[in-house]
Amino acid sequence: MELFTNDFCQIEFYSSFVIIVIKENTLFTLDKATSVRKKLRSYYKKNDFVLITHRKYKHEVAEEVYKQGQLHTMKGLAIVSSCADERDKAMQEQQLYDKSFAFFETIEEAKSWATAYF
Repeated sequence: MELFTNDFCQIEFYSSFVIIVIKENTLFTLDKATSVRKKLRSYYKKNDFVLITHRKYKHEVAEEVYKQGQLHTMKGLAIVSSCADERDKAMQEQQLYDKSFAFFETIEEAKSWATAYF
């Protein structure tokens, strides 16, 4: 596992999946997504992977991130949260994402799903 941290997120890189934790009260914009995409491209190169967003903290994701901010090598998206409001928000976001999408209450469930994906 390789770890990267900046002013708005923490990223944990694994062989076939990545876990991203967005810091509290962050508006995750297309510019921030572009920064993350550069890191993902650098690490995974042309290899497929699954993204897990562990929503430990309250934050917002700009709709444009889903419309313009996706990598073709990202094959699935898992959202992890034990909060019912996050589940409702994820259901709205799912409509903006056209690949495999899942919601989990624990990070271990999401890791298992991501590992089994390939």
